[in-house]
Amino acid sequence: MAAHPHGKPNFRNLFWYPFKITGLTVLRTYDFIGRRFSSGYHNTTHPEFINDGDIFNSKKTKHLNDISKHEYAPDRSGTDLTPTIWKPQTVNYPYERLEEIEPWLFVPGNYNGRIGVIWETCTACKMCVNICPNACLHMTTELRVDVLDNAEGEWEGLGAEIEVGKFAAIENLEAKAEHETFVLATAHTQAPQEWRFGEVLDLSGTSARMRWNDSGDEEMVELSSLYPADDQIVSGRIDLGRCMFCGLCMEACSFTSFFMTNEYDGMSGFSRQELWLDADRTRVIPGDHQEAVDAELAKRAKKERDKRAKKAAKAAKAAAEA
Repeated sequence: MAAHPHGKPNFRNLFWYPFKITGLTVLRTYDFIGRRFSSGYHNTTHPEFINDGDIFNSKKTKHLNDISKHEYAPDRSGTDLTPTIWKPQTVNYPYERLEEIEPWLFVPGNYNGRIGVIWETCTACKMCVNICPNACLHMTTELRVDVLDNAEGEWEGLGAEIEVGKFAAIENLEAKAEHETFVLATAHTQAPQEWRFGEVLDLSGTSARMRWNDSGDEEMVELSSLYPADDQIVSGRIDLGRCMFCGLCMEACSFTSFFMTNEYDGMSGFSRQELWLDADRTRVIPGDHQEAVDAELAKRAKKERDKRAKKAAKAAKAAAEA
């Protein structure tokens, strides 16, 4: 099961952070100190919005509620006359998050949070769709590079071939570097797109003429840097507005593709439409569950080897008869 890195029982979460936060909280209950050292744990200034939709909504209601003029009280501070450590606190979510403030109180590993899916191992058997009592899951397809197409080592070369009229992709090196620091557990957005897709217009020697989907521009690219892509790879959408987090989809999956993570973040929005999570919002990065991906790779590689062996035997038989 995918677990939040700050929900693990280590030195930071069990000793250092509780000690640090408790010390800061006690100090800031004194009005003189709290007024001057109030940033960090609970900020006194107005929160900064994190996306264009939030900014738009705040401007739309500015005449009713101008958040730029708000000033929040310091930690556990009541009034100038009676600061007290018994005053309740409010976490200004999503600008502040529980796992950063009090990680020892963070949600347990068996908490059913946001659904995570390793779409690379999904076989579109639709058992999850059939078992879901609220009809939250909807299977579809997307343009993607199959795991067998970009496999290395013993499975290299068993993927599809690049053909004219079909799709291919090139690695986005900047996004690949961003993956190293991208935290899926607290992300409200999709993971960085590690592939740039385009249509193969022509093949000539060691090069291919590509028309990129994102810009429409045409460019000559070395074949060695291209990977075949398919627009019929299984994918899906999840309606979190209907989901009751029962975990039946995870139990019904025979390929360990579905996970009920303990991630509570990224499951809210200002409209029902924002609760529809496409594959890019539910996808579990394969590196986090490489064992499951490798097991599926082994099965697909065996199937491809058998297919090629039968094709070669058939061709040899036809040649012999001729």
